[in-house]
Amino acid sequence: MLKVSLAVTTACLSLQISSPAFADTDLSDLLDMPLESLSETKVVSATRTALSLADIPAAVHVISSKEIQRSGARSVADVLTLAPGLHVAKYSNYDWGIAARSPNETLSNTMLVMVDGRSVFNGMFSGVDWDLIPVSLDSIERIEVVMGPVGTIWGGNAVNAVVNIITYDAEDAPRNKVSASVGNYHYKEARIHHGGQVTDNLYMSGYAELVEHMPWTSDEGRVQPIQHFRVQTERFGVRGDYQKNDREVSFQLGGIRSREDYNWGSYHPHFLTPGVDGPDYVNYETEMLAEEYFAGVKFLQELGDSKQWEQQFWLTYSSSDSSDRNAYFTRIDSETRYSDNSVWGGQLTVGFDYRLIDEYFRPYEQNEIYTSPYVRVADEPGFVNQSAAVYFNYTYPLTDTTSLMVGNRWQYFNMVSETFSQPQVRVMQDVGDNQRVWAGWGRAVVTPARQGRTTDFHENAYGSNLAFCDQGTPPNCIPVDYLQIIENHGNEDLPVQNVDTYELGYRFWEGNRFQFDANLFYSEEDGITAWQLINSQRVFLPENSSPGTVGTIIDVFQYQHIAPLSSQTYGGELSMKWQPSSAVQVNASYSYREIKADCHGAICSSTDLPMRSYENEPVHLANALIMWDITSQWWVTNVLNYVHASNPDDVLQDDEYYAWPEVLTWDMVIGWQASEHMPLVTLSAESLFNDQVNEFPESYRGFNNGTQYWLEVDWQWK
Repeated sequence: MLKVSLAVTTACLSLQISSPAFADTDLSDLLDMPLESLSETKVVSATRTALSLADIPAAVHVISSKEIQRSGARSVADVLTLAPGLHVAKYSNYDWGIAARSPNETLSNTMLVMVDGRSVFNGMFSGVDWDLIPVSLDSIERIEVVMGPVGTIWGGNAVNAVVNIITYDAEDAPRNKVSASVGNYHYKEARIHHGGQVTDNLYMSGYAELVEHMPWTSDEGRVQPIQHFRVQTERFGVRGDYQKNDREVSFQLGGIRSREDYNWGSYHPHFLTPGVDGPDYVNYETEMLAEEYFAGVKFLQELGDSKQWEQQFWLTYSSSDSSDRNAYFTRIDSETRYSDNSVWGGQLTVGFDYRLIDEYFRPYEQNEIYTSPYVRVADEPGFVNQSAAVYFNYTYPLTDTTSLMVGNRWQYFNMVSETFSQPQVRVMQDVGDNQRVWAGWGRAVVTPARQGRTTDFHENAYGSNLAFCDQGTPPNCIPVDYLQIIENHGNEDLPVQNVDTYELGYRFWEGNRFQFDANLFYSEEDGITAWQLINSQRVFLPENSSPGTVGTIIDVFQYQHIAPLSSQTYGGELSMKWQPSSAVQVNASYSYREIKADCHGAICSSTDLPMRSYENEPVHLANALIMWDITSQWWVTNVLNYVHASNPDDVLQDDEYYAWPEVLTWDMVIGWQASEHMPLVTLSAESLFNDQVNEFPESYRGFNNGTQYWLEVDWQWK
């Protein structure tokens, strides 16, 4: 209560400061924004060409800028809780796991994430670092989420979903805007946005942001000694758009840098330092640094007669010095697309994509590999990863009410020296002016990565003067030092994962008041990986152990990455947006998915554990967003998110340890703007009445997440 009172007092004081007039995109305009009709909503992520959402034969959901602003989200991951079919689980205050129609892992390789068509997927580690996406929420015009395979259009990793974050053109980007936020758990954030017209044909915009917070919001005992730890993140971006006659040129550059206070250390086995009697483990505080910078240019040429040519070039540099991914890469992307809306009465798109990634894993000394708690090492530090693809997509009106879409992509990966086909066939039927039924089939593949193929992951544990006992009666015990080494070895012969998905959907809308989508899916996936124990060895060293012991026992367990699993996943998503009046909007969704796994090979004869672990996922997901404009000055938003608990198979033995917990969260945002000439003040609360909730199974060792409150002041002037 004290925090709320203090926040309101601060807000009232800030409103007494004289300020210039607001720009046209202030809260009063936002209050009047109705739902866009499906026929008026244009999306590009399903076909790479701008099409009406009503006419796309795929499960597409659009999160608008209004919904992003009203939700109170502070990250892209938080925003994605608003999308149907996505399981968003918060691991800590800056780590999330997000999955679509697949098991949820901190790094998921079956969902492609992009910003303006530029991949932010980390190909070296086969996943997305959600806290390292270089984009400002204030710069986002919309987020397009396409469920199902979109491999024909986007290539590898567009397997179960594509998330494309679309930012504002420089002309429409926020101008003359400053924002400041403060909250509990030492949260502080400052943002500045500016833009404008430079010449008759050129607009430019830019932003800079600084965020600081604790790495967790947990009250657990394990974090109490390090409550002074912080995470600092800086983002910046610049965009320019030039248009003259039938040509458009757009360029962007930006980046993100994250510095995290971290507790690290190393083991000191006595047999490696004979005669030195020190502690088994020496820990120290350090800082991890992760950063990514990018630059790109897009050229668009209208060729007349409904023809268009587009060329994009992107340059990306990404680096991290954490021990499980101590690596960096430089990536070059080149994309060429040509479209013609009058080919044999239909629309044809053809394209060529090329990607080159210069990857480098920093090497370790031999003793570091066996004295660090964990470390990732590569067979060869450097590798030039390349892929090239050609594709086409063709949409043809079979009748006045029926359209057919067919396409294919042929993509080559030099890591496996193979070319893969990613075809699709989709059909849509107009049932009326405001109803569509569609069906489709598509295939997509997971881009092969060095993680799991040419890298090894080592985990070590050491203790001195431990009692080592046999199984006799009574047991005979001797004092020893003990070192355990677990080596998870990559496998260059792993097959490339591929998924075939069959979908059926229905879409209905009523003007700009109501939208409803329903779809069913069935997927078959091959090449799913697991770890198999291939060797175990025990070594006894009788010399150079700690005082009072007879020697050192070293246990080495070697596992190899194999691909014995396949799966069948089925389910569906329901979503609706409803605006019963100009003052209220309600979004709601429900998703169901069930995974059945099969196992092949020697590992399957001894245990069902790999299959049952893969199936252990929540089945039911639901969310709701309720926005209410109380008056012209006040508005309130509520966000509800529900995840049903998983039901692990008995083979996993400990249900509480492996089960995904049931999670119900309620977020609330209250906004106030005294007049269009005054700042907008919002007070947000995350996870109300559900303090210290853990959204991951105990086996993942995720952190409890506490209830968070923060006050934000946005000031925009002409």
